[in-house]
Amino acid sequence: MQGLNYVRLNGISNSVSPYRGSVNRFPIASRRHNTKYFLVREEEGQRVFDIVHGQRWRHVTLTKAEHDNLAKQGSTKLRSYQHGDGTWEYYTYEVSPNILGVVRPDNTFEFTSGSYGQGDRGILSTYGHGELSTNSRMGGMVWTGRLHGNGERGAYPIYYGMRVNCESMQPTKPITVIGRKVDRKVGKDLLAGYASFYSTTEVMTKAMDYEVFVRTMGDVMNDHMGGDIAQDHTVYSAKAEALIHTAPLDAAMLYMMGWDIGGMRWNLRRFLDTNFSRYSAHEDTPHTMFLNLKRRLNKEIYKANETVFKKVEYVNGEMYPPSEWGYTVMVDGQEVKQYD
Repeated sequence: MQGLNYVRLNGISNSVSPYRGSVNRFPIASRRHNTKYFLVREEEGQRVFDIVHGQRWRHVTLTKAEHDNLAKQGSTKLRSYQHGDGTWEYYTYEVSPNILGVVRPDNTFEFTSGSYGQGDRGILSTYGHGELSTNSRMGGMVWTGRLHGNGERGAYPIYYGMRVNCESMQPTKPITVIGRKVDRKVGKDLLAGYASFYSTTEVMTKAMDYEVFVRTMGDVMNDHMGGDIAQDHTVYSAKAEALIHTAPLDAAMLYMMGWDIGGMRWNLRRFLDTNFSRYSAHEDTPHTMFLNLKRRLNKEIYKANETVFKKVEYVNGEMYPPSEWGYTVMVDGQEVKQYD
């Protein structure tokens, strides 16, 4: 956030005229970029700067009486909509500056927005020496870059109300990121009972072309589900679990249908109903679907057995890897909510 440091913004507010029609709205950089600006205000006797990027629109529901009263006052932002059942909905939109955060005299930036879109993250990235992005496998919104500007690459999860130094992006409070890692030995023992199921199913799916695979799946659905494929995945999983040792291919197909691997809930109907006239060479092969099933089933088995996980911690901006097992962000011994 070097471009938003307090000394620089304070200098602009003391040397540059505010935008026409305001007394506290100043450009962050080029005056022509009038959607990127900061607002000067007082907070506990000190000047602070709200960093703004564009506007936010908030939907506000109104009663008919409120709508009619505002209409009499000449409001031009009123909307109404008649639903199919004849009822009316009345509403308006409130427009306000999209405040990204606050820069304070201690040269810190506080993340205060309720959410950050791609454009917001891009703007903040240009003001600093790192990148703000959203990565679901790193818990949500995260800053990555060189620690202290010239050190090793690091990462900080961005949480609601987080404050960072404008020069270094160093958080004002230490952050501990807690993740989970699969213990390979425990995991191997846990999956031992599925080894035969996996090896048999892999051989069979490698030997089948897509048309034979889908027709076989149609027979399996008729045999085990009575042709009703609109069932919850838990129903499919329960039936599959009972068949992994006696009918491994049937079990695999039930798992696939339950989790919709390869889009099979749609493809089964489409290909059988049209007699494969709309077959696409881009469909997943049976073996590809098996590999996807194996990954998904392993994940579900791990999730149901907490003993397979080891806790790992990352501190002081230490780079932490993407993970499908999720992360917990701790500050002052309390869990904080990371931005999505």
